[in-house]
Amino acid sequence: MAETKYMTFNRPADTQQARYVIELMTMAYKELGYELHIIDFNHQSSLAAANNGTLDGQLGRVASINKKYKNLRLVNVPLFEFDLILLKNCQQCNFDQIANIAIQSGYPAAQNYLDQHPYIGDVIRVKSVTAQLNLLTQKKVQGAILLDFLLDTAHPSFDANQFHKEVLIPIKSFHFLHSRHQALIPKLETQLNKLNKNGTVHLLKNKYNLN
Repeated sequence: MAETKYMTFNRPADTQQARYVIELMTMAYKELGYELHIIDFNHQSSLAAANNGTLDGQLGRVASINKKYKNLRLVNVPLFEFDLILLKNCQQCNFDQIANIAIQSGYPAAQNYLDQHPYIGDVIRVKSVTAQLNLLTQKKVQGAILLDFLLDTAHPSFDANQFHKEVLIPIKSFHFLHSRHQALIPKLETQLNKLNKNGTVHLLKNKYNLN
């Protein structure tokens, strides 16, 4: 009997999106003779761990991470799409007029947006959505940049209507592998495209309310 080969990834925040990605990637890897091994790991250091080879890659990340993490290779089939949103205390102010803004460290999407849209205000980096919302509610910052699905999961009953919400950009999430697994990438892309064409992706997205 062939020995089971494992691919090890850190456990992401428990969202519908993460559950969907884990089930989808479990199917794709199984077709290639691999078993997905999900371990508890500090989210803040997971990108560095994937880059240095401690982890085999990242289950789902934004495309631009490999600019900083040079050993990570993108599997070029989008897994799902989400909105990067701005919650702000002021109605009339534009993004570049906000004096200070809170972002969550460990999720590069917000930092990437700031890098691409020059911002001269103060950036406060915190470790959780809860901390962002606390700063915003207490008016210690004028704005917070969030991933919409993390907000919905962490605080499903949070009334965002008390703030002014602006969708900054839609962003796609991709699977990444360490460069030592480069040969697996075209095979994974083939499997993911197959799961898309045969309707499995659609069924899974329905299962996790992502359509």
